[in-house]
Amino acid sequence: MRTRQALRQAMVELADELPQDAITVRAIAARAGVGYATYFRHYADKEALLADVAGRLTQEFLGRVRPLLEQKDRRGAARSLCAFVQEHVALYRSLIAGGSGDTVRAEMLRVCLDTVAEARPARERGPLDELVLFHLVSSILNLLAWGGCAIPTRPTSRRWPKSSSAWC
Repeated sequence: MRTRQALRQAMVELADELPQDAITVRAIAARAGVGYATYFRHYADKEALLADVAGRLTQEFLGRVRPLLEQKDRRGAARSLCAFVQEHVALYRSLIAGGSGDTVRAEMLRVCLDTVAEARPARERGPLDELVLFHLVSSILNLLAWGGCAIPTRPTSRRWPKSSSAWC
């Protein structure tokens, strides 16, 4: 498990430094201090590592926001989402707006759906429940993808940019 953690940490660090398409498995392995072949004992490819990083990031966020949602504090939950994204802005840019967006979104969606399913009271769920949850999570991920370049690394103004590329 220490090797997987080192690989995840290396991915996070590299995502902070380089665009997603410039990050290679060799660079990840070197940063993690493991051999190239060792990487493939833990992950099939870069997308698998990205999915793992995204899943863990999503679990961390859900752990933070769950108490707010249980208290029905939607505004607090929304603020928590914004603060969490700001804390991890480089990683979100890399994960969602990078070349592996579909893999990352699928994993984030899976983690959200599983977490919400576990947190719900045991009752029969219908297709409408799943549709509403899928739509909510997908909407958040799409907003993050749209704002991938629009998320400032530091506050520059309290106004919205004129275009989504204004802060890129």
